[in-house]
Amino acid sequence: MTRQNLYSGQWAGETNETGRHQIFSRPDDARLGATLYELPAGTPEPRLHMHFGAEEMFFVLSGRPVLRTGEGSEQLASGDYVFCPEGRAGLHTFSNPGDEPAQLLAISAGSFPDVVAYPEEGYAWVATRDPDPELLAQGSDPGIIARFEIPIEP
Repeated sequence: MTRQNLYSGQWAGETNETGRHQIFSRPDDARLGATLYELPAGTPEPRLHMHFGAEEMFFVLSGRPVLRTGEGSEQLASGDYVFCPEGRAGLHTFSNPGDEPAQLLAISAGSFPDVVAYPEEGYAWVATRDPDPELLAQGSDPGIIARFEIPIEP
């Protein structure tokens, strides 16, 4: 068993325009995982996406982030919970246009390979493990084994 603390302040990597995160370790064969995200004030909205191979739930721990789904946008508050099922029904992205930071605890259950689709961008990728944000920022990640075009959806 591995023990970590939600409030340790041990953030992974550098803080960027979309914030910072703390990944909670799990064995390679585990299906359940968790990540703490902190979105600074003014965080722009990243790409709307959906998973085929994972379900996610998000708990708002603090702040007032905005959730956008395939059905529209809504502002969340501390204590709110959102469940994103696999596939189109689980389209989601978060931003934080407010003046205060927001923290979200994400818990996911899935397996690899995972297919993540970005319908507004017109592509999807297949991953054999959790992508490495630093490698993705450099333009590649060996955990992503395929990227392919899909129809763009407005």
